[in-house]
Amino acid sequence: MPLYEYTCRKCAHAFETLVSSRVAIAVTCPKCESPDLDQLIGLPAPGRVTEGGAATNCRGDGPPCGAPWCGRKGP
Repeated sequence: MPLYEYTCRKCAHAFETLVSSRVAIAVTCPKCESPDLDQLIGLPAPGRVTEGGAATNCRGDGPPCGAPWCGRKGP
């Protein structure tokens, strides 16, 4: 489920919520329960850069990603 950011037009409360793409549920403000919201544009988190290498989402758990710059070795 994607995480979306909203700002309420009625009370100006900013909040984040998980929205299921399978079920069409109307999102309302948790503070005033108004459905009059602006969805904000969110940017993905930047990748991790180590020792001048390229950015990667390699977290260190699981198998190596296989990228040439990945320093993790297989079992």
